Parts: sequence; C-alpha cells; structure tokens
Amino acid sequence: MRKKSGFTLIELIIAIGMISILTAIAIPNVMNWLPNYRLKAAARDLYSNMQKAKMEAVKSNKDVLIDFVVGTYAPAGMIGSYQVFVDDSPANGVFDAGEQVLVQVNMPKNVSLYYNNFTGNTAGYNSRGLPWIYNLGSVQFQNNNSRYYQASLSFAGNVKIKTSNDGAAWN
Repeated sequence: MRKKSGFTLIELIIAIGMISILTAIAIPNVMNWLPNYRLKAAARDLYSNMQKAKMEAVKSNKDVLIDFVVGTYAPAGMIGSYQVFVDDSPANGVFDAGEQVLVQVNMPKNVSLYYNNFTGNTAGYNSRGLPWIYNLGSVQFQNNNSRYYQASLSFAGNVKIKTSNDGAAWN
C-alpha cells in the first residue's frame, strides 16, 4: 500500500475561494487607504522640509526660503509643488540663477497643493531660525477622498500640521 499525499481538487477549490473572498473584502479598503497615505506623506514631507530649511538657515547664516506653486484641485492629477532654496545672490526673496536649491518637490498622485496664504507665495526662515520677514501663513493639501491637511508657520518659526474632513474646521 502506498501512502497518498497532496491536496485534493476540492481542497484547492475551497482554498482559492477563501482567498478570493478575502481579496474582495480587502481591495476597497486598500483603495481608500492609499490616497490618504499619500496625502499624509505629502504633509509630513513639507513639515520635514520646513525643518530642514530652518536648520540650514541657522547653519549657513542666510535666508532659506520655500517657494510654493499652487493649483486648482484636479482628482486625477498632481497639482502643485514647492522648492526650498538658499536666498543669497542677491538676498531678495526670489529664486535667482545660481542660488542653491535644497529640495524640489512635486505633489504625489491624487494630492493637490491647492491653497497658500503666504505673502508672495514664499515662506522661509532668516538666519536666526525665525520666519523670514515675519511672513506667517499656511498651505493646504487635498486628496481625492476629500481629506485635507494644513501646514502652518507660527511666529516662533514652528510648523503645525492640522487635519480636516471638510477644509473648514481644522483639528
């Protein structure tokens, strides 16, 4: 007598059916999770880059600015970008040829940088780590799930991230 080992056809069909059901349940959750993850990552990246700008301004004893480019929200597109640069040749608050670019960021898929209330679309830090010409404000991000993030710059040079489900009431 020989011992038979392996799976029967019925066992394979049951296993494939269970995997199919679990996949059908998981896919909608992943599809909701991914855009929210990208939005949160974009807000955290801005926070990190603003901290980097502050440290570079103090270290180099120069103004380090962040120039924002906003756009209208488009569900299928990547709208908006920002650039962190050392403003030193000449120090005029505008990106000029020859100035060092520290970071250039485009928004990820389905995330839009749609609002900016910094004067001249530029934020940044002076050589003491305080907001450049005391230009305070915030920028806002949106994704295709109608979730929002806001990054605000305080008078002391701190960055605060807030969230919203409607773009009006911030947590």
